[in-house]
Amino acid sequence: MYDNDSTHGEPDISAMQNLSLPNGCSDVIFVDDEHHSSGGHHDAAGTEAEIVLRKIKDVVLVLTFLIGAPANVINMAVFYKQGLKDRVNLCLFALSFADEIHLIMGMIHHGEQLYLQLTTKDKFGPIDTFLTNHNLMGLMGFNFISYILSAIIACERCLCVLNPLKFQTLLRTRTMALIITVVYALVLSLYFIVAFKHRIGCVYDHASGKVVKRGVVGEFYKNNQEFIDQLDSSVFGAGLPGVVIIVVITTTKLTTTRLRQIVTWRAETSSSALSAREVALTKMLVGNSILFMACLSPVAVIRISWLFLPAMISTQENLNIFLTCLWIIETFTFINASLNIFVYYAMGSRYRETFWALFGRKSSQKDDQPSQTFTTTSETK
Repeated sequence: MYDNDSTHGEPDISAMQNLSLPNGCSDVIFVDDEHHSSGGHHDAAGTEAEIVLRKIKDVVLVLTFLIGAPANVINMAVFYKQGLKDRVNLCLFALSFADEIHLIMGMIHHGEQLYLQLTTKDKFGPIDTFLTNHNLMGLMGFNFISYILSAIIACERCLCVLNPLKFQTLLRTRTMALIITVVYALVLSLYFIVAFKHRIGCVYDHASGKVVKRGVVGEFYKNNQEFIDQLDSSVFGAGLPGVVIIVVITTTKLTTTRLRQIVTWRAETSSSALSAREVALTKMLVGNSILFMACLSPVAVIRISWLFLPAMISTQENLNIFLTCLWIIETFTFINASLNIFVYYAMGSRYRETFWALFGRKSSQKDDQPSQTFTTTSETK
């Protein structure tokens, strides 16, 4: 997306006298034609096929934002009302908050992109430029916080089902709160470092004779390029999504296998180590993990493939493939951040009860059946 070459060419003095500067441009960077001409890699992204692809992507992301943004606010309100002293409610509240920030940041970026496509056709607008050059794109790290919290929730359910009596005493709400705090702080601090990689500058295009906004290299990135590239590609690019999807798949498989045994045992003996409430909660969280796996699996596959096939993202010949993969990644991350509310509502009767209570209504008699109550049996302090 951004230029990695910072070689400055000699200024074209005659061209400088009649420059028309885009909004927000004061300092103009003169760069080598060989790497930054309008026929190069970056301007090729402005082909008609890419424009159509980007429009489709942005429309889909806008639609998912319109669903997910209010949905996550409702989720946070429901879990807060149910009580954050319950560790599962605390986890789900933190997950909804991370998803909400991810959707807002994505909408700011893609919403402006969609507006530019319909109006000026510029590649970078003033909002994107401000956020990038002031390092606020580090807030995109909330997407990766969402990944990790989904894995933590899957692990919590797996351990609770495998050894409920011991696990309930080992992992208390305070411990979970500490884990969540560490995840937030660590991921955001590292991703704000990655955000230094991207800067937007005003570049003189020798071929067109115009000044255009383009991704450029900042001094901090040039001085720490190897470390930042490893964070971007190996940690956040492939490592984190790959590890998280493996953890969620493994723990969900163990949870569902053990849950079937518990349900069978309960039917035969009318007793179980897990209460009916815990069983209902576990089923709902398994449904949440299944949605997560469906959304993150293509993201993980694509990002891992980029790590081992760097030509996919660095050559002109593969540009359309890269853009298609990028569209898939962005779309699935937005879907993952938007649709949890439907799982909660469909599989958690206490969620439905609290949901309608927020709007001054009572749930139906069917929703009040105790076997479907959405909470844990042991509150930990």
